[in-house]
Amino acid sequence: MVVVMVMGQSIPRRSRHKVARSIISVVTCAALLMMVAACGGEASAAKNDGATAQSDDVGRLMNDGLGEKAASSLSEYIDQSMRTLESSQQMKEFDPSGEATQRILKVLERAKEQGRVSVSDYESAWADYKQCMADRGYKEIVLIKEPNGIYKEASHRAGTAEQDARYGQDMLACGATTYSSIADVYKMQIGNPNLYKNQYEAALDCLHRNEAAPKDYSMDDLRFDLYEAASKDELKLDIYTPEVSQCLVANNITVFSDNSVTEQLW
Repeated sequence: MVVVMVMGQSIPRRSRHKVARSIISVVTCAALLMMVAACGGEASAAKNDGATAQSDDVGRLMNDGLGEKAASSLSEYIDQSMRTLESSQQMKEFDPSGEATQRILKVLERAKEQGRVSVSDYESAWADYKQCMADRGYKEIVLIKEPNGIYKEASHRAGTAEQDARYGQDMLACGATTYSSIADVYKMQIGNPNLYKNQYEAALDCLHRNEAAPKDYSMDDLRFDLYEAASKDELKLDIYTPEVSQCLVANNITVFSDNSVTEQLW
């Protein structure tokens, strides 16, 4: 089973054709979340109740902000990101000296002047994240680069409860103080140039613009493929191909196939 995390809310999938981690974040990537899926043996009544709740959660998620824009322009979106960064209490806890915050703000200010985050700034931010995690004792951090240049961190095998809890906190802290806000803008300019507020609407638009999905491929089809298909054979669109995956990752929807590369953290 895969668990999708959205701003602290978990949505388990009944499909078993993905590895046990998926990350979705909305608004900004500053709130990175980590999850490990677990399969249990609930009673049938509990399963039915859970399935209903899951369906309701997915429905709310996929309809939230539908048809709305995140900002009127990329410049305005960068301004929003800067204000969010400066006012974040969590960022103040992660970065009490303010050094990382000022470094990220300089990158965002430069992006506003240039009209976009540069590839070099994006790559540098991810390199800083890898170093931050290495400094905290992790054996390796493996980054997977999509065809459009956007990175996603590889999945990993679950450790002990203590290890997983520590990893979740370290990933959040290192991400927030290195790449999160920068990558958020970079992904917007690459995967969501129309600035849709709803990440699924943005992903669907990306798929259509890049001719990675038929024009009649709909939000309902995307929902089915992400949350309802019981096997890869049932997919309406192969969401694991590079052409499709790059649009999903660019809009904060990360999927891993069973044969995806994994990282060894411990």
